[in-house]
Amino acid sequence: MVLTAATAANRWLPAAILFLVLAAIHTWSLATGPAHLSFLNDDEWLNAWAVAWIGHQIPRDPLHLFDANMFHPRRGALAYTEPLIVPGLMAAPIHWLGGSALLAHNVLVLAGLTLTALATYWLVRVWTGDWRAGLLSGALFAFSTPFITRIPHVQALHAYWLPLALVALQRLLTYGRARHAAWLGLCVIGAALTSGYLVVFLFFALAAAAVARAPAFLGREGIRLLVRLVAAAAATLVILLFLLRPYLDADNRRPPAAETPEITTALSSYLASAAHVHYRTWSGGFYHRAPGTLFPGCVALVLAGVALCRRRRAAPCGTRRLLLAVGGIGVLLSLGSHTPFYIWAYEAFPPLQGLRAVNRFGVLLVFATAALAGIGLSGCTWPAPARRRTLVTFILIALATVESFHGPFAYSRLDYAGSIHRLLGRSSWPGAVLELPIYGFREFHRNARYLLASTAHWRPLVNGFGGFAPPDFDETVQVARQFPSVPAVAWLQDIGVGYVVVHLDAFPDPMHALRSLIRLEGRRDLALEAVEGATRLYRVRPERARAIAALTPAPRWSQLRFVDDSTDGSMLRAAGGTRRAFGFQSPRRFIAYIEPTGLESFVALRLPVPMSGRFLDATTGAVLQGLAIPASEAADPPVRVIAPPGHHGVLLDLHARRGPD
Repeated sequence: MVLTAATAANRWLPAAILFLVLAAIHTWSLATGPAHLSFLNDDEWLNAWAVAWIGHQIPRDPLHLFDANMFHPRRGALAYTEPLIVPGLMAAPIHWLGGSALLAHNVLVLAGLTLTALATYWLVRVWTGDWRAGLLSGALFAFSTPFITRIPHVQALHAYWLPLALVALQRLLTYGRARHAAWLGLCVIGAALTSGYLVVFLFFALAAAAVARAPAFLGREGIRLLVRLVAAAAATLVILLFLLRPYLDADNRRPPAAETPEITTALSSYLASAAHVHYRTWSGGFYHRAPGTLFPGCVALVLAGVALCRRRRAAPCGTRRLLLAVGGIGVLLSLGSHTPFYIWAYEAFPPLQGLRAVNRFGVLLVFATAALAGIGLSGCTWPAPARRRTLVTFILIALATVESFHGPFAYSRLDYAGSIHRLLGRSSWPGAVLELPIYGFREFHRNARYLLASTAHWRPLVNGFGGFAPPDFDETVQVARQFPSVPAVAWLQDIGVGYVVVHLDAFPDPMHALRSLIRLEGRRDLALEAVEGATRLYRVRPERARAIAALTPAPRWSQLRFVDDSTDGSMLRAAGGTRRAFGFQSPRRFIAYIEPTGLESFVALRLPVPMSGRFLDATTGAVLQGLAIPASEAADPPVRVIAPPGHHGVLLDLHARRGPD
């Protein structure tokens, strides 16, 4: 039996209330303090920032929505993380009314789980005509272990586009109208504006569903149906290419991966669960070695088995076949490069190339199992009044809730923006912000807290975090870590940084960092603006440090490459007798900074062309000595250059005699 939309909506309010209560239970105690409670998770902070950015930017400059305030000075920075545009629009009123980024994120956690359950409820009710089956399927899917273990990943909780798209597909197959094809396309667009993972999952789920329902596309009516579907797909593709062009420009591709060395380990994800009932009895071992947690639950498996074994049809013809195809494609793709199908799909479908955790495709099997469980419940016939059938349904939901309960969770109260960040919001001094320490490489995720704190001022931020990083971000990190050296500050001036926030307690050696900052007195390029505990705020002035002003010709820092003695192609091959040495270079210019210098301080250089120049005192800009250095062949040893001793820091400025820098 296929219901009309009006009939299907009859019990939506009670269903929504039930699912909201279940969302509060499964995320307990989040509902007791959504404005301040946090998992203290970097992904949570990243997503809270992204959602807040959308609410901030949409009313101000929607055409530059992707020019988010991270990875300054790069444009299109939002393309390095999940779009979260749909959740961001949902939460925008919270920001406009003065709510915090954390409050908006936590409301979206509850809303995502509730809406995903509600959409699944609608789909199964459309298929079966049984609201009880819909309630059970919604609870089984939205509150399963793949969702509850990923609460910090708010985009993963907003999976309602999958069941909504299948409702649209069912309408299209039943009525064959163009508006249902358009509805299907809108679901794909909505998924793409929510999560890069979700839209890829949805694409393959719809492809599998179309194959499973292939007989519907035969004959004259079937061809007409297919034409409408293809037209909707083409229009959807054009819209997505327009809306998500920054992702194409970012080129966020990863090599095909299996995530695990053995296929059996990948398959063990389907036996892994973090729910207390399973983890403490039999699933703990699978949980610790599997790449994901994808166990659908015993209630879901039993009733799905009933749906597959019973001959009585409780859903439209082909529905069970469709769900088997959706679940099967999810399992196949979750194995990654262990299967040739994934390799083929990776080459044929470019969005798949941006996914890191391919095991997450397994959520399609969890969805299929939950939907089949509802069909199984609807197909069970026994002589009982409606009230008793309702009681049985709620008993099953209660059992599923106990079975999938992961809480209560250990949230912590988080005040993520201090007085310094609020001062940055009030200050009229222009410029971007650099927060130190800045993290790259394996600690990239630790920049997330700076992103969340930036919601107090919305200035451009040199720091950044996401699923990817710009190709030049590691170099940015290396330069920023040289603060407060005069070349590093000159580089900050060139890229438009107006403030530097230094968190002394986050450095491995806070006292050493403090001593470096104390020496800044008298510098004309920096000024201490504020102190809050172990956090210090410095204003970057437009005046150049004396040593930088003495460099001739004036270097164009943005066109010079940062190098040290470990950088490929570096003219600086080694350094000794000093705490740190680094440089900036172009083919015909080399500037080195050496700190401090003693009797045995030196740098070893291999220059591509003869260069001449001078040593300058990094503090006063005074010329210390001139020198000329010959070019070195590949087989020659580097030229050893002795630095003038007895200085806190010196600059070595070399340039070729002819030609541009």
